[in-house]
Amino acid sequence: MITLNLTADFSTVRLELDNRPESPALVRAALAGVAELLEFDTELFDDLKTAVSEACNNVVLHAYDGEPGPLVVGLEIQPDWVEVMVRDWGGGFKRVAASEERMGVGLAVISALAHRVEFISAPDGGTEVRMAFTGRGAASRPLERATDADPVTDLPMRLSGDVIVTLSPVGLLTGVMGRLARAVAARTHFSLDRFADVYLVTDAIASFAEVAASGTGITFAVAGAHRRLELTVGPFRAGNGARLQTDGLSNQPGSPLALLVGELALERVNGFEMLRVVVEESRDSPAD
Repeated sequence: MITLNLTADFSTVRLELDNRPESPALVRAALAGVAELLEFDTELFDDLKTAVSEACNNVVLHAYDGEPGPLVVGLEIQPDWVEVMVRDWGGGFKRVAASEERMGVGLAVISALAHRVEFISAPDGGTEVRMAFTGRGAASRPLERATDADPVTDLPMRLSGDVIVTLSPVGLLTGVMGRLARAVAARTHFSLDRFADVYLVTDAIASFAEVAASGTGITFAVAGAHRRLELTVGPFRAGNGARLQTDGLSNQPGSPLALLVGELALERVNGFEMLRVVVEESRDSPAD
């Protein structure tokens, strides 16, 4: 059973991706996980999902002229409003357009749905779109720049994957990681049975994180390949992860997680532990 610690009024989520065609879908999956856990109004979620998707699509289609490049999406969530930042380091806007014709259809949609929006040519290159959304009848609020501070300040190693997420509080992990892991796994050609195991794996990791995370926030990465899904999560307090591998007595698997994954490893770095698990299709499964 997972007990969620979502009592804090202030929540943050940060996603780091590349500008691939599937990136907007991954962002939507993360938004759905947050919205479900925090019980967003249906109208708020629909507006948020559509506007953020348009901003991400703009990055994928226009920011890098078909070349690889980073996409960052940040959310700052308060009880009655959500502020979103979508950032790229591409060519940027030649000028910030004020009319729908010059913004294009996608940017016009963002302007129509968000309570307040800014399109900014960043001084270090690229474009930053800031959007504010209100819900549950909240009063108008001036748009302010969200804090750049990550909720995880002691991440001991740099992560890589299809998507990297930093969030706070830790209780958000169960919804966000679960949806993102399943979205990535859907492209890896798992069997239905193995795909179902992804639900159990992410739930087990989220449950462990609730009691073992080193602080109020946590970071994870999801990487998918053919019939393979890799999750890296942390940081955790040193010594807590041992129970995920053995029962401490007979050196046998001590948790359902150890029985579900092909690999389970804990790396100790700078006084913390990072968990890495790999879910693979069994070798005797039918080939494609």
